[in-house]
Amino acid sequence: MIIASLVMMSIFSPSAVVGTMMEASKMAITMCIEFIGIYAVWMGIMQVLDDCKLSHKLSAILSKPVQYVFGKTDAETEKNICLNIASNIIGIGSAATPYGIKAMQGLDKGGKVATRAMIMLVVINSTGIQLLPTTVIGMRAIAGSISPSCILWPTIVTTFVPTILGILLVSVLYRRRRHG
Repeated sequence: MIIASLVMMSIFSPSAVVGTMMEASKMAITMCIEFIGIYAVWMGIMQVLDDCKLSHKLSAILSKPVQYVFGKTDAETEKNICLNIASNIIGIGSAATPYGIKAMQGLDKGGKVATRAMIMLVVINSTGIQLLPTTVIGMRAIAGSISPSCILWPTIVTTFVPTILGILLVSVLYRRRRHG
């Protein structure tokens, strides 16, 4: 798309190519700098939760659903799964990544084939259930949206449904593979 856009712009408005590219680069850098602030705040909040042992309370709240979905895991892996899911739920997927990596390492049994729990973690992260899409709301605010949070309900629906379907599909397919 970028190449096609540049070709079309070169044909119809060759004098605007460099100016447009420079303006887009400037806007991209500005957005990155503004996002650093948003991410720094949320990463700090997650670190404070972890330092104050609130992560243990969050793990306790999510432990039953996590045990049901992922099966029995050690306490550290369960905590990392819970923090990964909680970070995604509040819309800070970048903060979720380190917890997801640690959780995946805890779920890895050293085999050559991914376990059901590993596949489930990938599916849940890929579908990315969000109750508060902070990153998108921040992007919309930075871009000057009149109502950056108007995407709240559509986001909840469009992330909740695929997550539930993904969990169900992994469960059904894994059960079928095990019995078939």
